[in-house]
Amino acid sequence: MKSFSIKPVLILALLLPVFLISGCAGLSGKDEQYVFYPPLPSPPRIQYLATFSGPQDLVEGDDGFSQFILGKESETSTVVKKPYGVQIHDGVIYVVDIRGPGVAMFDLKKHKFDLMYGAFSGKMRKPINIRIDKDGTKYITDTIRNLVLVYNVENKFERLIGDGETFKPSDLLIVGDNLFVTDIKNHKIRVINKYTGKELYNFGKAGSKEGELFYPTNLALGSNGNIYVSETGNFRVQEFTPKGDFVKIFGKVGTGLGQFARPKGIAIDKKGRLYVVDAAFENVQVMNEDGRLLMYFGEPGSEKANINLPTGIAIDYDNIKYFKKYAAPGFKIHYLILVASQFGLNKVNVFAYGRQEGLDYSDPVQQVTVE
Repeated sequence: MKSFSIKPVLILALLLPVFLISGCAGLSGKDEQYVFYPPLPSPPRIQYLATFSGPQDLVEGDDGFSQFILGKESETSTVVKKPYGVQIHDGVIYVVDIRGPGVAMFDLKKHKFDLMYGAFSGKMRKPINIRIDKDGTKYITDTIRNLVLVYNVENKFERLIGDGETFKPSDLLIVGDNLFVTDIKNHKIRVINKYTGKELYNFGKAGSKEGELFYPTNLALGSNGNIYVSETGNFRVQEFTPKGDFVKIFGKVGTGLGQFARPKGIAIDKKGRLYVVDAAFENVQVMNEDGRLLMYFGEPGSEKANINLPTGIAIDYDNIKYFKKYAAPGFKIHYLILVASQFGLNKVNVFAYGRQEGLDYSDPVQQVTVE
């Protein structure tokens, strides 16, 4: 059995018997090892599936064919340099590379790798995040151009949103006909019509009180329709109604469980569980709707499941079929979790939330109360 070390600031998690990470475990006598969080014999909730850093990761099989096609250095080479945002849509993983600068595309259907940089008016200078509409339209935030760049389903540039001066967009959400855009320059959330580019209203102001924002970095849309905002400057996540009314705060600054040092990407599953990436702790914390810590997973290192300086995260229910081949025998995938890392060889790691057949999940989940 193989185990990972735990960050000292989170060593108390070892006292939790059921739902917290402490390493990984093999499932059978085969040479292949499956990485679970928490490890067996505890009932696992999350399994590491695969890593995507360059075209070599799209070549199936381990019979040396990738070396024949891509060269001997393919096993350690990467193309994605410094990712931030990540999304998956219709069998394609989109990774925003701020050092590219551009968007790397891993087509899981065609086993094809491609890059999108844009040109002329659509050229990216420092892209941060990407969101993809149901029709395949892509919205990309750029913090040097201070614009949202719009590309169509064929990845052709269409138009710009913004004037390049009013706001500095870091992330956005697509909610019906509107875009919710983080403005890290003015510490606001701006609501913009996605067709006209007209700002409808905004909410938030600089500060640390309830409803105030300080460097709002990333966004997530809850199943309840509310907007969740991670604040790197306030070390927390806030929940708002779509109209901007304050609802709740998750976490606070600190080195303990349920606290944050550098929160960035956030995502929410259909059950209302909140996933928060912390670039300082180099892990992902999972909280319930009441702000109670359920578990955390991930840690820095050079192993295949490690995350290093993680930034973006995405949850997906629609592309599970492309990853079933990575699942351990008997592990049923409920949804995918994609995590982007800015350091190390593992640029995008794909995990799965699910259950292992034959194990007892009936015991109440241990929870850590967030002060």
